[in-house]
Amino acid sequence: MNRQFGPGFGASLLGFNGEAVVYCQSISDDIEHEYAMDYTRMLRNRAKGVEVCPPQFPVGLFDPNRNLIGSTLERMCEKYFPSK
Repeated sequence: MNRQFGPGFGASLLGFNGEAVVYCQSISDDIEHEYAMDYTRMLRNRAKGVEVCPPQFPVGLFDPNRNLIGSTLERMCEKYFPSK
């Protein structure tokens, strides 16, 4: 881990990854699952300070499901990496 993030960053990253992976694995639809994994990677990179773009919306993923996946993962991320 890069030391610029402080001693708790690694633990936060592990906690977020663990919770997000369990959530993503619970999604049975392949398109939704892949979108959730992409969204998780985006949030992880954002937490590391990497400039990121949101994942593209795959064909077949409808707005209610996309919004639910995004908001669920955003809440998880906020729990481990609170905004300052």
